[in-house]
Amino acid sequence: MHSIEPAILKTLVDCAPEGMVVCSMAADRHWRPIFVNPAMERLTGYDAAGLIGRDLRFLQADDRDQEALNKVRTALRDRSGCHVLLRNYRRDGTLFWNDMTLVPLNAGTQQLHFASFHREGGVLSTERAAGNPRDPAMNTQTMLAYLRDDKLTGLLRRSYFEDLFKRDWGLAQRESRRLTFLLFDLDHFAQYREVFGQQGAEQSFRRVARVVGGCFRRASDLCGRFDDDQIAALTSGIDLSNAAKLAEVVLGRIRELAIHHPRAGATRYLTASAGVISLVPPQDIPVGKVMEAAARALQDAKDLGCNRVVSREWE
Repeated sequence: MHSIEPAILKTLVDCAPEGMVVCSMAADRHWRPIFVNPAMERLTGYDAAGLIGRDLRFLQADDRDQEALNKVRTALRDRSGCHVLLRNYRRDGTLFWNDMTLVPLNAGTQQLHFASFHREGGVLSTERAAGNPRDPAMNTQTMLAYLRDDKLTGLLRRSYFEDLFKRDWGLAQRESRRLTFLLFDLDHFAQYREVFGQQGAEQSFRRVARVVGGCFRRASDLCGRFDDDQIAALTSGIDLSNAAKLAEVVLGRIRELAIHHPRAGATRYLTASAGVISLVPPQDIPVGKVMEAAARALQDAKDLGCNRVVSREWE
């Protein structure tokens, strides 16, 4: 039997198309990676430094109600292997189906390691893994919802929002129909996060998102999470004056939540600012320019003292 040089083995692992992870048990009795290959970095969006030493359960985010996780726990407890399909989330928040095979290494020795192999699964493999193509937790509609919706707020993900914006932009150009883009941002939210922590900030942002989304209920309206503390909306058929009034209504409903913010200044409650741009889309202007204009209007609202709307007609 011929031995293989370590350099060749390293090249093999680095070039492997599947994600590869080696875990050992840490002092807290949790299994944590001590090695990941480049394919695992590509699959998850995290570099090796963001994966090594972390309990890989963080890839599930808040999506912990998965039957497959019971199989993983059993395999780790029994020091055995398993093959499962998990709903995981990349660094940018997008969902992917993690087709994972778990294998114990150096079994029978005192120092046990686990190796796991990861590749992206799809809807068909999801249904096979579930053993029931009618399983409501694994159907195509649910899969699309995970890809479409932000998992914290239930609003559209930014990437999906922008795709729909481009679609509506093209239709509005052909029909000479007015569009209005609104960008909302929570005031002094970094300070709020410092006081109440990430979990408290997420809970409050979820409440705000529910209020903002409730103001854009028409079939033609779009509402999505734009950045960490921002929510964007697209509406049609209203002029700039009415769009500004609508934005004021949204800000008023956020104030009505009466979310205490000890570092918000005189108001002592969480508020938001908004930038609004309204136009009939010209043929030579890309969508991105309108988003940039709304961001500038939003910044002007912040500079004027926050808790206000700055609205502009496209020039």
